[in-house]
Amino acid sequence: MKKFLVLLTLCACALGASAQVFNHLGAGVGVGTTGITVELATPITSFVQMRAGVSIMPGITFNADADYTYSVAGQQQRGTVNLQGDLGRLQGQVIFNVYPVPKLPLYVAAGAYFGGNKLLKITGHSNDLANPDAQAIIGDYKIPANSNGDISGGFKVKNFRPYLGIGWGSMLPGNRLGFSTELGVQFEGRPEL
Repeated sequence: MKKFLVLLTLCACALGASAQVFNHLGAGVGVGTTGITVELATPITSFVQMRAGVSIMPGITFNADADYTYSVAGQQQRGTVNLQGDLGRLQGQVIFNVYPVPKLPLYVAAGAYFGGNKLLKITGHSNDLANPDAQAIIGDYKIPANSNGDISGGFKVKNFRPYLGIGWGSMLPGNRLGFSTELGVQFEGRPEL
């Protein structure tokens, strides 16, 4: 988290310093699959815009049941525990929009997302899970419980995730307000439990 805050501060300072060099600075708010996004943008050339910001996924929670197993006197015991999943995360991004034809608002976006490597957080509790060899089973994954019967885990992805996208619009419109839409993908790698 400290590295993320330092990187975010450096990006903010770089944007603050570059605002004197570049002739325009825009701000935007968006909603998408990454959550709520707040970004600043500035032109680098007539073909390239740089934008940097933060995406906040609200703590959307859900419940699901998972089977668990444990041994008592050499015999396998089974049960079910209710788990709570939480999708909340905070991530930063630096993205460059490249406009092949400057008069046309079609662009290709390339950059990276960083921080927010926990894609999903999982918690749960069952007194039966206080057994030292108890573990919850989710699909092919086995999650051990602690001595209190608590399960804590989640799915992690890479901390630095390259991004590619395509969009229409501009973060630096000619008028005071503008609209843009974008479809892209983060290369998160294989999630780990």
